Amino acid sequence: MKVAIAALGNSVDAAYARHFATATHYIIYDTETEEVEVMENTARNLPAGRGVTLADTLIKKGVKAVVVELIGPRPFNMLRDAEVKVYLGPKLKVQDVLNAVKAGELASPLTAPTEEPHAGEHGACEEEVK
Repeated sequence: MKVAIAALGNSVDAAYARHFATATHYIIYDTETEEVEVMENTARNLPAGRGVTLADTLIKKGVKAVVVELIGPRPFNMLRDAEVKVYLGPKLKVQDVLNAVKAGELASPLTAPTEEPHAGEHGACEEEVK
């Protein structure tokens, strides 16, 4: 299974990103092969539709789980409809999230979005890369 982890950087040492659509990258971990792929989130630069575009990209990549803290209703519903589970992630480094995935220590999948509609519009949800 492929698990996409929101990140503020292009490695497993990057900070974990809270916002789905404004994460700079996604670290995609394959639980079967233990391979790690770094995917730049080019959707974050769009003026609108970032979450929907990103959800579509992750679905097309075959991702079956996403770890993030804040996600709006439209991308959440797209992922849920595609049978992609969304997990609430801790405010840790991506490596810490990977360790939790490997150990099977993620909480239950979310059952609803964690942001209001359009919460990420107009740069309001931008995170700093540290």
